[in-house]
Amino acid sequence: MITTANKGKKIILGIKAFLQTPYDGHTIEPLLEQMETGGQKLPKELVYDRGGRGKSEIKGVKISIPSTPRKKDTAYQKQTKRKKFRTRAAIEPIIGHLKTDFRLAQNYFLGETGPQINALLSATAWNMKKMMEILKEKIFFYFLNLIRLLFNRNILNEKLKMAAC
Repeated sequence: MITTANKGKKIILGIKAFLQTPYDGHTIEPLLEQMETGGQKLPKELVYDRGGRGKSEIKGVKISIPSTPRKKDTAYQKQTKRKKFRTRAAIEPIIGHLKTDFRLAQNYFLGETGPQINALLSATAWNMKKMMEILKEKIFFYFLNLIRLLFNRNILNEKLKMAAC
């Protein structure tokens, strides 16, 4: 699974179900191919766990894997590396929500493409939920501004009427 890096509203960019259990390093390239065929722009850097060792770059995307800090790294560099690789840990709760809330725990489709269809549908439901949350925030913001505008205009008109009397 590939998600965006922004905090809070993580959107799933690519998800793929594998029938066998492949080596973690071999799962990156099919996800990047899925992003390409979907017309999405490939990221410049992909943060992965230690299981993705082997290739440092795939299709122009730099693969970052956590390692022990160097002796010459400053405290700031160590802290930024730690923060960057902690974002990888944020994917695990997303997988848990997909399994419990979006029916990814059990495959409901038959055949070899069944798990892939199930994964895509659950990822689509996740993304739709996040988009609806963003839309709800924007509508609430515009509605609140409209109320403020109308309320302030009424108060201003009342003050002008009182001043004219």
